[in-house]
Amino acid sequence: MSISNAEVQLRVGRSAMARIHFIHSEIRAGKYPNVPLLARTLEVSTRAVERDVELMRDMLGAPIVYSYSRKGYFYENDFYSIPPMRFTEGELVALYLGEKLLAQYKGHPYENGIKTAYAKILALLPGSAAINYDEIERTLSFAVEEARGDKRLVLQWYQTMQDAIFTKRTVRADYYSASRDSRGNRLIDPYHLRFQAGAWYCIGYCHNRREIRIFALDRFYGLELTDRLFEMDGEFSIDEYLGQSLNLERGREPQELEVLFDRKAAIWVRERRWHESQRLEEKPDGSVILKLTVSGLGEVKRWILGFGGQAEVLGPPELKAEIAKDIKKMAEKYR
Repeated sequence: MSISNAEVQLRVGRSAMARIHFIHSEIRAGKYPNVPLLARTLEVSTRAVERDVELMRDMLGAPIVYSYSRKGYFYENDFYSIPPMRFTEGELVALYLGEKLLAQYKGHPYENGIKTAYAKILALLPGSAAINYDEIERTLSFAVEEARGDKRLVLQWYQTMQDAIFTKRTVRADYYSASRDSRGNRLIDPYHLRFQAGAWYCIGYCHNRREIRIFALDRFYGLELTDRLFEMDGEFSIDEYLGQSLNLERGREPQELEVLFDRKAAIWVRERRWHESQRLEEKPDGSVILKLTVSGLGEVKRWILGFGGQAEVLGPPELKAEIAKDIKKMAEKYR
């Protein structure tokens, strides 16, 4: 049995462009579709269909007219067709670079999907849309950190967590905690998946700790869906949850961090936005004091140590003491 272009579009997805192609094919076929019928067929709201029809009229020049006798839409011009999709050279370069960048995230759950989607887009482009990809290859490149852990297992855990998020089901996990250096079973309500610094993490409610925690996917030894349903905390926001972290690590209470960077390091510090709370205090000798309100001082400590002798912690006192202790250990190793 042959499948029409409209049916193919429906099976591909419910995006606005897919809906528009379906509406266009129904009108061209003389079926006089109306808003309620299209909404039921496309499984969207009537308002979504009305917006699609408006877009077809205003942006695609579709001569859509409503027939009150037939109670549906038809074209005043029988020869109308949807204009072909055209890209500017800049849009094609952006598309190509986006694919190149994403494709380098080896171990990404959508690694193969990125490649096949891009191949399909290229197949739809007219021959006149060609750009000099070889020249781009020679002049641009990306250094992307490879995903941490066993790729096969991380992908498996990712898919399980994603299923749990979409179906709102609790997962039973066998998890290794690096901070406690221990392994144990947990029940987790997963809220969010995040890729950070070369590793995948799940942020969710831990029934054992009775609070929202962060779990590294490569530290799971086992993971399975349960039949237990959960309701996500309506006030949870990933931006607010990580808002006072330097990157990902959270502490109990936010603290005021002050770090003095010498004149040489200050050049690099001024050039970046390290945190939304940052304030800079310029010193007469060219050095600068960076002030942040952050929690999770473990990753902050590792970040500061990366500057070596070019950075000095002014506060909080406990962080200054921790770094001094680490420096003493390092000095003993290299003595």
